[in-house]
Amino acid sequence: MIRFILSAALLFALTAPAFAQDSTCYIFNRIPVTGVDEIAKQLSDPKVRLEDKSCAVSRLGELSRELVNNKNVAPSSIYNPILGSLAPQTQTADHHILREAACQALARFSDLPESERLIQPLGKVVKEDSHEEVRLACARALSRFYKDAAGATTELVAALNSELERGPQADNVTVATAIIRSLGSLRDRRSFVPLMRVIQSRFPTSTKREAQRALENIKWD
Repeated sequence: MIRFILSAALLFALTAPAFAQDSTCYIFNRIPVTGVDEIAKQLSDPKVRLEDKSCAVSRLGELSRELVNNKNVAPSSIYNPILGSLAPQTQTADHHILREAACQALARFSDLPESERLIQPLGKVVKEDSHEEVRLACARALSRFYKDAAGATTELVAALNSELERGPQADNVTVATAIIRSLGSLRDRRSFVPLMRVIQSRFPTSTKREAQRALENIKWD
């Protein structure tokens, strides 16, 4: 019965444009953790608007907080649909908005079981996504994986090394700076060498200052 009600509500919202604009996120926000399958279906439906998919992804991220007290729902049932949204779709206008929302949602799983499974996919996005805002969101997301600091640091270091190889460009200074800040938050000693390379690089002074701060944050014991 609950699935029928959820499906009917979503169908109404997604097929009534004037109504959907203001209320789709509200409807998603009323779906409990037992309705994750219905939310996931919206993400795989090509007829669903990008804006509505972003609402769905955000709701899945919010539902992660219920996993602490609910052992009957596997974290993967919630984060797998979000991971699927990270794949670029060049034929979909403004698809980067959905990927950015996905990065933000995945950050909410950072202190939960299975969080380590998210690090490599996020690292891939930081290094390879074509859109600066998505890479920024992903770098910031990785900064929250304190429980898996070693793995997150490894991915961020690989991304920073790639930017250092490129040198400062119009599309990577902001991203490199965000990566450096995330490394400073994680405080892992594995970031020492690449952060030193930043200080010795041609990146702007502001980026080098962030590298200096990150170096001072490293936890050596």
